[in-house]
Amino acid sequence: MRRWALLKPGWQKLILYLLVLGMTMLLAIVLQWFIVRQFSGQLADIQDKQLQYEVQELSSRISEHYAAWQGELNDLASSLGKNILNQGTRQYTEGFKRESGAFYVLDEQYRVIAGRDNREMKSAVQQIKLLQNGCAASPFVTEDHQPVQYIVCRIQGAQTGGFMVRTIDSGMLGGIIKSKPVNQHETLFYNAQFKVVASLNTPDINRTDITGVTRRLLEGNTGVVEDQGVKHGIGFSRIGEEALYISVKNVGQDTAQRISSFRKKVWLVMIVLLFMLWAMFVQFRRRIVKDTLVNNQVWDQRRDEDMRQQQDTYYLPLMQTIEQRLQELQEQTTRLTGGDDLKLLGFYHDLANRFEAASSQGKGATHEELEYFRELNENFIQGRLKQESSLGGLLTGVRTLRDELEEKMHDNSGISFTDMNEVLSESLKWASRSFNMKDIQVILRQEPVPSIAAQAPMLYKTIQGLLENAVQAMGQADELPEDQDRSRTGLRTKRQTQVLKVSSRLEEGEIVITIEDTGGGIDDKMRWSYFQPDYSQNSQEHTFSLYHMDAYLKTISGRLKLRNTDQGLQAIVRLRR
Repeated sequence: MRRWALLKPGWQKLILYLLVLGMTMLLAIVLQWFIVRQFSGQLADIQDKQLQYEVQELSSRISEHYAAWQGELNDLASSLGKNILNQGTRQYTEGFKRESGAFYVLDEQYRVIAGRDNREMKSAVQQIKLLQNGCAASPFVTEDHQPVQYIVCRIQGAQTGGFMVRTIDSGMLGGIIKSKPVNQHETLFYNAQFKVVASLNTPDINRTDITGVTRRLLEGNTGVVEDQGVKHGIGFSRIGEEALYISVKNVGQDTAQRISSFRKKVWLVMIVLLFMLWAMFVQFRRRIVKDTLVNNQVWDQRRDEDMRQQQDTYYLPLMQTIEQRLQELQEQTTRLTGGDDLKLLGFYHDLANRFEAASSQGKGATHEELEYFRELNENFIQGRLKQESSLGGLLTGVRTLRDELEEKMHDNSGISFTDMNEVLSESLKWASRSFNMKDIQVILRQEPVPSIAAQAPMLYKTIQGLLENAVQAMGQADELPEDQDRSRTGLRTKRQTQVLKVSSRLEEGEIVITIEDTGGGIDDKMRWSYFQPDYSQNSQEHTFSLYHMDAYLKTISGRLKLRNTDQGLQAIVRLRR
């Protein structure tokens, strides 16, 4: 704490800003990491569900296609296959096809009656066990380096037994893959020997894949597995005794791109929020500083008002009493020095000279009596000179003490001994310079009043404010029609010249200042509003409003009263001596 206190305010502010910025950046990084992590988790869940949905959709489509192919083959077996089998002669030696797959007709010894010779087909059909009157699918075999599967249906109603066969090649299975809902995934169909039997990528077909994914796939697992950072959706579709295994791999970079794009957007939003928060922080700090300054100013103002109130309650009366006693003491000291008492100087000396002249004529006193009078006169003169010197020093001390007292009062609280007659005279000079008073007759009556201990600028602003209100009121009265003028009591004859009366007098314990104008007065109903803080329009640069006049006079135990007269308004200020 000591080291912190020894730092300069600029360094303290810089360190504080850096700490706040560092903490904000740390929180932003943690928040960004958490948001991106949540987004990545939700995106991974969505992709897992999408992979599972695609596997299920492909499994359903495979089952539907195989059912359709088997139904079509069964219909052909009951019609075309039956006719070919009854004829017993070999037909369609080059084979016959429809929209999908090649078709064959075999007899009981698995000899081809219709279609081209095909050893793989014969061996595959022989592997179908327990085929009674229905249809079944054979395992996948390799025909012309391509995986092929056969669907076999027994021909019913023929003279001799036989079979109707159709091929299921990679092209037919690839059509199922093309119809899948999501195309950006790589889809592979496997048989039970880990061979790819269908894919949109031709080189992949008939490839053997023995991986962790295919092992789990051929074990009959379903769901989503991850291998080398790539997710695979796995499943299978049961086709009779055989199964077709499905693997859907997410090979696109969409996930990484979406996460990267989302991270950039989050950073952009975080930067904007950081700027906003930083601006709010700076504004909030400025607001706190401003509020602190305002609160300190209000507190200082209240403290000054409390001190001023204490001065008005205890200090001012004491100072005024001291000043009054000093002034009386000065006057008494002035009366004791000089004057008629100086005539006594040399009286005894003149009397001794007269006695001496009379003695020379034989009519006066003796020589001892003359010496006595001369010695008495000299003692009186010396004593009187000492008295005059002491009184002069006392008078000088009184004046010095009064000056020091006034100086200390002025230095400590702005209070000085102020002559109200001087305040009135100077304020009238100010009003004559500041306003147009050519048509205003000023009557000034002043009685000798003692000085009061107060803040002279405040008294000047109070008196000048009253003079300004009076001059403005008389100026507004001059703007009425020439033949009429409105006063408080109604219409009256317009005067050619307005009159401003200013006076000061001394009453018991108070000094009374009166400023009276002929401006028409004020509305009695609005009298209360004039003393509200938000009513006056004065800028208070040079003068006070009525509200501030009344507030200040109350701090020095003074009073302000407004009274309507027949012709205008009379403002009465009473100040305690």
